[in-house]
Amino acid sequence: MVAAAAACLLMVAGGAITADSATQGITRTSAPGWLSLFGVAIRPDNTIFIVGSKALLLTSADQGKTWLQRTVNERPGGDLFQDRDLYSIRFDATGKAGWIVGEEGLIMHTVDGGDTWSRQDGGTRKNLFKLAVIDANTVVIVGADGLILRTSDGGKTWQTIKSPKLVTFFDVTFPDPKNGFMVGEFSTILASTDGGLTWNLSYGGNTGDFTIGPFFTVNFTDPQHGMVAGLAGDTAATSDGGKTWQKQSLPDPVASYVLAESPTSKNVWVGGAGGRMFDQAPGGQWKPSDRATFHDLTDLAFVGQLGVAVGLNGTILLTNNAGEQWQAVQ
Repeated sequence: MVAAAAACLLMVAGGAITADSATQGITRTSAPGWLSLFGVAIRPDNTIFIVGSKALLLTSADQGKTWLQRTVNERPGGDLFQDRDLYSIRFDATGKAGWIVGEEGLIMHTVDGGDTWSRQDGGTRKNLFKLAVIDANTVVIVGADGLILRTSDGGKTWQTIKSPKLVTFFDVTFPDPKNGFMVGEFSTILASTDGGLTWNLSYGGNTGDFTIGPFFTVNFTDPQHGMVAGLAGDTAATSDGGKTWQKQSLPDPVASYVLAESPTSKNVWVGGAGGRMFDQAPGGQWKPSDRATFHDLTDLAFVGQLGVAVGLNGTILLTNNAGEQWQAVQ
């Protein structure tokens, strides 16, 4: 009866939906508008994975035409007991090994490309906001209150890494297996040259000045060239591996929550508050993109020509031409 009632509710709210017992989920044409989406990843075969509030997991094997809605079993009990928010999802280069992180120290792991997920213990109850998968065994996770976790055995054990700044970190990236960068409160940027074993201050980090806004997102196209973005359209770029940073700003002072590079066009995209998106060609200036939503954007991923942006209130934006046009999934 509970499953039938849930299916009826989804049909009213989201259009044509059918239950599929073989895949243990609900097939639908859009995301639930009452749930927020926080993370997206695309496997090499173009399968899309999205995570969000209340343990939501959405997958699409047809580039966004249809979606399978599932609930990640992050604690004992049925679907009604799974209520932790999922903030980020990432896979290794093969698309087989992957991790989800989220609220209250949640870490979930897959070895079969996301068909099944199992819980891992990171030894913390702090919120985990983003992760970088270096390879199938090596992962770095960042979160609240200066938390940095690292594994070198696929998540069997997790090591807490000492941070030079006790600030909340919102994003982390590794352009190669050795060089990593993370960003957080007080415009803090940390850098690592040993695969995330140790971290040093690269920029910002003045925790005594509460007028300094956070950096929310970081993206490196190679170990030397990177960009960060944050509150009120503030951005900064480096061309020397983080030794120096040059301040920049977006055409409009809007908060920026995600940066990503299109591997096809080589343009860097930024998305954020109010659904605003901008892109920058190599060596060029930021250009605004036509707005496809008015909801905040929280994550962005590209594989080839395919790009997916996600955000609050069930927002999914798709592009099949490397960002030339974006369309909202309705």
